[in-house]
Amino acid sequence: MRNQAQSHARSTAVRAALVFVVLLVILLPLSACGGAKSVDPKPVLTQASTNMKKIQGFHFVYEVHKPANAQPSSGLEINRITGDVNSKGDMQATIDVTESGIPLSLKFVAVGQTQYIQNPLTQKFQSVAVKDSPVGSLNLNAGTIRILDQLGGTSYVGEEKKGGVQTYHIAGTAAATDVAAIAGAVSTTAPFPTDIWIGVSDSLVYEVDIHGPATTTEDKSIWRSIVLSNLNTFVDIKPPQ
Repeated sequence: MRNQAQSHARSTAVRAALVFVVLLVILLPLSACGGAKSVDPKPVLTQASTNMKKIQGFHFVYEVHKPANAQPSSGLEINRITGDVNSKGDMQATIDVTESGIPLSLKFVAVGQTQYIQNPLTQKFQSVAVKDSPVGSLNLNAGTIRILDQLGGTSYVGEEKKGGVQTYHIAGTAAATDVAAIAGAVSTTAPFPTDIWIGVSDSLVYEVDIHGPATTTEDKSIWRSIVLSNLNTFVDIKPPQ
């Protein structure tokens, strides 16, 4: 009798465990679906475009990410730009470049239609034409807004934190002509897979990642990131003396 009782108890425990597992299998997907948040990316992008046009400025870190085995360029390559942009479109920054394999750091100021670069040897600034500037026609503020307005094939990825801020992660593709304002120069025509992180509470852009080569000589795995902070902060930028 004892053995039968023990066997019955084990059988009852097994059945209870099986029922519990089945309930988990059934209920967990329902719980996940109920907790998932679906967001329409179009209104999020539209509101971000509107808000970015109103802000006074921001701090940024623009970086070109290359695989370790990428072939170095024989000319000038921009690796990183760190600086500030104001609502006038003026910019001051430090540009880290590689010239024929030699790393250099250049001070840069753009006020109105004039650009100034500090000579790393003499430490003096000299004005340069846009076509001769390492930055070229790069305009992070206008370029970011243009991508917000024109991003195609959009999808909502989820909510993530960027710089301690809760953001919507939106994915899509940006046309080569729209990326040109951010990459500085684009000679390719294929669309660029793009990810944008937009603040949930303030509808401001906190990061933009653009994947793919901007020129035919760049590595196919290259991608660019723009990380924004100090949003809506005006920095008075003047021509260097």
